[in-house]
Amino acid sequence: MNSAAGAAGASPSGSGAPGTSSAGAPTTPGAAGAVTGGGAPGASGSTGTAGLSSSGGSNSAGSTASGGASAGSAGSGAAGAAGAASTCPTATPLSGGKKYCSNSTGNAGGNYTYELWAEGNGSGCMNVFGVDANFSANWNGVEDFLARIGLTFDRSKTPAQIGTLSADFAETKTGDTGLVYVGIYGWTVDPLREYYILDDWGSTKPAGIASDGTPRDSVGQITVDGAVYDVWKKTRTNKPAITGDNKTFDQYFSIRQSARQCGHISISEHFSKWIGLGLQLGKLVEAKLLLEAQDSTGTIDFTTATVVVK
Repeated sequence: MNSAAGAAGASPSGSGAPGTSSAGAPTTPGAAGAVTGGGAPGASGSTGTAGLSSSGGSNSAGSTASGGASAGSAGSGAAGAAGAASTCPTATPLSGGKKYCSNSTGNAGGNYTYELWAEGNGSGCMNVFGVDANFSANWNGVEDFLARIGLTFDRSKTPAQIGTLSADFAETKTGDTGLVYVGIYGWTVDPLREYYILDDWGSTKPAGIASDGTPRDSVGQITVDGAVYDVWKKTRTNKPAITGDNKTFDQYFSIRQSARQCGHISISEHFSKWIGLGLQLGKLVEAKLLLEAQDSTGTIDFTTATVVVK
């Protein structure tokens, strides 16, 4: 879902591609053409759901981020049964900011960069507030829509060489039909890898089948931040990548067994436990908080969102 220098990136479902900038570590590219406007519609709180699904992709350039508190639990299982109500603190969605309704990438304030990317039918916008990595987004009948804010790196260091990465987030969303992913997203190069850490989703829980109907390979389970995540791998052959051309690469997924709408994500701990399962990473391109939707209509508001390196 990212591409360097405005190139296309890959996505777990087999559609789409994205973009990222390179240079400093992290870098902050100049803002893309924005139209000043209000934020996306506020979203209502969400309870977790479950089931089966996959993912989408993105193209262009950019970023996304995160931030938060402690998490509520959610149901899991075949029919997407609801879980316990969220225990996330009440928060008022931000207002103002800059509204983007076409593919673009740029500075989101401080060290953060944003990206909006979409393809196919439908429409969508994201609102960048310039406060931490907070953003809102709304989408209507989209074929594939991606919005994210976070940190972009210069591709010269591995995650371990960069430091300890983590995120905090709190969000509310509406419109759980279709594919909806919320979590951390990024790429590495040398070797080329695309990765997802998914803490929340829509009506269908992502698992072992991608949205194109092809299987993912189960790698095992890991426990991070007190929760169990299922780990999946999928090889993408001759698909758009962050390098700007079509490549063959592996995608990695950590999918939390129960959805939550707020909490702390120890990104580096996922990385180290993936390596322990034999999933190798390269030099880090980005770590961003993600909203991705396919064949879906909805809204999301991130009321807490940070991605940090220590």
